[in-house]
Amino acid sequence: MTVRAGGGARRSAGAWVILVVAAVLLTGCASPQFTYVTNASDHTYLKVPTSWQAIDQKSLEGAFGLDPAFSASAQGLWLAGYDAAVPPSLQHLLGTDASVPALLVGVKDNPESVRGQFSLDKLRDLFFPVSPTARQSAVADPSSGLNDFQLFTDDVLTPGSGVRGVHDVFRYSIAGGPPQMFDQTVYVNDDASKVYMFFVRCSTECYMQQQKEISTVVSSFTVREKP
Repeated sequence: MTVRAGGGARRSAGAWVILVVAAVLLTGCASPQFTYVTNASDHTYLKVPTSWQAIDQKSLEGAFGLDPAFSASAQGLWLAGYDAAVPPSLQHLLGTDASVPALLVGVKDNPESVRGQFSLDKLRDLFFPVSPTARQSAVADPSSGLNDFQLFTDDVLTPGSGVRGVHDVFRYSIAGGPPQMFDQTVYVNDDASKVYMFFVRCSTECYMQQQKEISTVVSSFTVREKP
């Protein structure tokens, strides 16, 4: 009697190939994990989890004093905001408390008259007083509403590509609200004609619980002034 070997092996190999192909197809059909936020003209890029939703653009631009009669780009400012809360709210970005992460990213054109003012401390203090001098002024001003400051990270960034900047992680309580963590990166280009700004914030508990996700977002913020 002749035994024919290999039929079972061929069937097993065929089944394995089918499983691999199915896995690849399923992976390709899976929902994306991130939304890619880009400003191609200013070479600015960021990725955020798809569960984070865009904050209303008109509300965001109005909060920064932009004239609704003109586009933001015509006024020298590009902005985008995202919030992990449902529904997204400008208050979570700019108010006293964000119990889940909220972020702001933007690019600002600087008029020539102010370009010489952009020291590293100016970048640190773009949103909140972080440098020692700015903090002293905030402490002396009872209307600032800022308390409970603590600085955790203060790094000077020199990535090349025509930009330099700072990365700061700090804590503040705002207007008596619960302590909030801010993870901030600000760049300026070589001639200080543009400032590239980004921060993500949430409560101290949220920041600790979601630090891995927040770190992924922070590390994705990329600016390339030069090719």
